[in-house]
Amino acid sequence: MMKRVVLTAAALLAAGTLASLAPAVSADDTLTIEITVKDHQFTPAEAKAPAGKPIVFKVKNHDSAPIEFESDPLEFETVVKPNTEGLIKVKPQKAGRYEFFDDLHQATKGYLVVE
Repeated sequence: MMKRVVLTAAALLAAGTLASLAPAVSADDTLTIEITVKDHQFTPAEAKAPAGKPIVFKVKNHDSAPIEFESDPLEFETVVKPNTEGLIKVKPQKAGRYEFFDDLHQATKGYLVVE
């Protein structure tokens, strides 16, 4: 009986160790959305993503001024310097329409539509 308990505990420990080594989300599960900023405009101004999938925004700033790429509902805020690009990771979202904007140029707005 004791031997069975020890073997069962060892098997559970090994399974837990293997499970903790497995990535929670593989790179294939992440959606990359490319956004370009030029003349204080986002292109595309509206991006789409499936619900429940992690997202990476790849933001290319083609303007001569920095931008502060930000979204309150998506919970991110980052500065992208002129003529550079930034990567912003966003956790999976529920269906909805989420605004993002350039906090340094308030008229520059865009949306992420999650379906």
